[in-house]
Amino acid sequence: MKHQRSRETEKAGEEKVYQGFRRLFRSPPGYIVRAPGRVNLIGEHTDYNDGFVLPMAIDRAIWIALRPRSDRIVQVHSLNFHQTTTFDLDNLQRIDGGWLEYLKGVAWSMQNAGYPLLGWDGVLVGDVPSGAGLSSSAALEMATARAFAAVSG
Repeated sequence: MKHQRSRETEKAGEEKVYQGFRRLFRSPPGYIVRAPGRVNLIGEHTDYNDGFVLPMAIDRAIWIALRPRSDRIVQVHSLNFHQTTTFDLDNLQRIDGGWLEYLKGVAWSMQNAGYPLLGWDGVLVGDVPSGAGLSSSAALEMATARAFAAVSG
């Protein structure tokens, strides 16, 4: 029964982000990426205290539906927060400390490592609870990295 719930959850998240993208951009997305939340089976706070970790993916995730742009602008709408925001890959500055900063941090890290990035239009949705120790921010960062990889090669 648990396995069936995972499949239903997966399909629901993908369908929600797909339909959200179609509503906002009036076309289907070019890509849909996904990154799961995770739990550390041997407890929290061990990783940054030089301890051991045993992470495992869970059946909650973040999805991003996206299409490439011809410029270096990233425009993202969050279905969870009902917000649309934009940032320029050539002018990454920390502004408000909200969810967008995770996306900009991924862009900064990838560019700093030498990856040439392109802009994209996207819609994101997730069902990983924030603040529950299930790595919702890490899932957002991984989904963002996968989005950049999809459009930038």
